[in-house]
Amino acid sequence: MEYFVSYYDYYQPEAYVPSSDTFIEKDASVNEHIEQMRLSATKALLERRDVVVVASVSAIYGLGDPDLYLKMMLHLTVGMLIDQRAILRRLAELQYTRNDQAFQRGTFRVRGEGDRHLPG
Repeated sequence: MEYFVSYYDYYQPEAYVPSSDTFIEKDASVNEHIEQMRLSATKALLERRDVVVVASVSAIYGLGDPDLYLKMMLHLTVGMLIDQRAILRRLAELQYTRNDQAFQRGTFRVRGEGDRHLPG
């Protein structure tokens, strides 16, 4: 069983208040744990047939094309021989950022012969 619900802890849509001529910018706070559950649900749907997903209707809007999602994956297996430069290029194509200091979500770092990345 997988869960696919909105990953916002807080969401404030943009708004305009005519009486005070005030524009309120959109603001949001994403819950990383819920985002990981969403990624797990999406992965399970693409890889298996025996999946039950509990989802909110609003969360499934804008999910995108499954074929494009699959193209945005990088498959690595233990013991696989790889060209480090090719992997680094692919990570950059996938919108990961190289950051050798702060290792955080969406970044990768390179140390000697190996590299480490923190997914999604």
